[in-house]
Amino acid sequence: MTVRRGDDDEDDGGQWPEADVTNRDSALVVQRRKPLIAAESGPPQVAARIPVGMASTEQLDGFRELRTRLQSMAAGVGLAQFTTLIVPIAPGAGASFIARNLTAAFTLQNRRVAMLIDCNQRNPTQHLALGVRPDDGGLFDFLEKPHTSLEKLVRPTGVPGLHLIPAGQPRSTPREYFSSAPMRWLMSTLREEPYCLVLDGPPTRGSPDARILADLVDFIVLVVGYGRDTSDGIAQASALFDPAKFAGVVFNERG
Repeated sequence: MTVRRGDDDEDDGGQWPEADVTNRDSALVVQRRKPLIAAESGPPQVAARIPVGMASTEQLDGFRELRTRLQSMAAGVGLAQFTTLIVPIAPGAGASFIARNLTAAFTLQNRRVAMLIDCNQRNPTQHLALGVRPDDGGLFDFLEKPHTSLEKLVRPTGVPGLHLIPAGQPRSTPREYFSSAPMRWLMSTLREEPYCLVLDGPPTRGSPDARILADLVDFIVLVVGYGRDTSDGIAQASALFDPAKFAGVVFNERG
């Protein structure tokens, strides 16, 4: 699959189309055995403002196709809900753009709710692209000081049905965040919720973090900057992951 798009920190000027937000802007609940994200009743308080950094109308079919392929893979192994990790080979490939718009593609189908987690410790961008202020912290703050109030982590965005757990503030010194007990507890808890989950992961090159995260998800999608990596490099990166989980490669073509 090839998606035409620039780098993660450059806006392409496109926007995800406006959608009916009635009952889609969601309230968070704390009680166990109830959805972490529960739909509100009644009309929305304000009209949704679609953030910049979303796919243009011409690009939507590519993300719908990727979503459909993942759903087909999930159905083949008996999964109704599943988790997907999006990782680039190297920084600048546009994986955050792919992760963001794939998550949004799930919300277009049958008024579903989807969640995006920014796991990019070195260059988190999702809160900026989606207009979310991580005032209450984010993923790495939680991993530093775990708590059971997950509603403090999850933020609604301007894309109806799309919620974000921002990266927050990781420490400057590297830590084993993704193999920690709090991370495994978080993923186990989120798997119980009735929505699709997408992780925006770190590059495969230069760190084992992408491989560690791969143990926590159902499927992996590798993002390659078009013309930036050789076929041997792509093959080596693909071989890092379990073939049963590896969903394929997305080539992100710069505009």
